[in-house]
Order: sequence, then C-alpha cells, then structure tokens
Amino acid sequence: MIKTILVPTDGSDHANKAIELAADLAGKYSARIVILHALLRHNAASDLKAICENLGAPADLMQSLTDVEDAFIESAAVAYGPVPIMVPHEVLEQVGVVITEAATKLAKAKGAKDVTVTIADGAPADLILKAAKDQNADTIVMGSRGLGNLSGLLMGSVSHKVGNLAECTCITVK
Repeated sequence: MIKTILVPTDGSDHANKAIELAADLAGKYSARIVILHALLRHNAASDLKAICENLGAPADLMQSLTDVEDAFIESAAVAYGPVPIMVPHEVLEQVGVVITEAATKLAKAKGAKDVTVTIADGAPADLILKAAKDQNADTIVMGSRGLGNLSGLLMGSVSHKVGNLAECTCITVK
C-alpha cells in the first residue's frame, strides 16, 4: 500500500503531470504527499521569470527577476558578450515558494488531502534521494523531463538517476 508519495517539482509541465498522478494516487490510498522543490540555481532569470509569470507571481518577485535580467544585459554590453549573472539566493527561494504553492494547490484540487512542502538547495537527484529516505517515501512520482537543457540529455537526467538509485518505487511521468 502507498503511504507517502514524494513529488519533486520545478514548475515544468512534466512535473505538473507528476503532481496530478501523485494526487490521484494519494486520494485513492489516503496517502501523504511531500512536494520537494530544489532551488533552480542554474536557470536563467528569463526562464524563472517565464515560470513566475505563468504562475501569477507577486510584482516584487517579477521586478527582482527583471533586475537580474537587466544586470545580465548590461554586463553583456560592457564585456562584449554575455557574462553569467547568478540569481540571488533569496530570489530563488521566492521562486520556489511560488512553484510549491501552485503545486500544492494543484495536488489538493486533484484529490490530495495531506500535502507538505520542502524547499532545498543542492543537486536535485541527491535531494530527491535524501528526501525519499528522510520522509520514508514508498513512492516517488516525477516528471521525465524538467526545465533542464540539452546537457541533461547528454549527462543523464535526474529522473534516470533517481530511478536507478532510489530504494522505493519510482514512477516517471511524460
């Protein structure tokens, strides 16, 4: 029987499908859902801004992301090419809150009753495996693809690593 379902989310379409499936399972088995978000440390501010716009993020967060985008454009003009600008940690945490609030709302709308949220910083696959163990998850439901780029395809995806190393049942959603 399923008692605890871990669902990692990055706000992507595949992650949302995983939340829907996990919520359906949670409703059928009276299971608890743990939504996990790994801070999107290696995503561009423009990508984060698009996610936040889609989720109706507050204006102050949207302005912070615009400020990071502007700093990137300014540095590119000065350096005759793009210079990576890291999104500040506090902004990444705010993005995480927006994503997990939307995920919680979706899970509850699809039938989940017991939903908790964890936001963490680190390598996504490692965080998922640790959370599965810490939360005594008997099932992990995750999207087959997230917001990652082509390098994820070449080096192996998070879902592939988790599926191979997790001690519990893993369901990958497309």
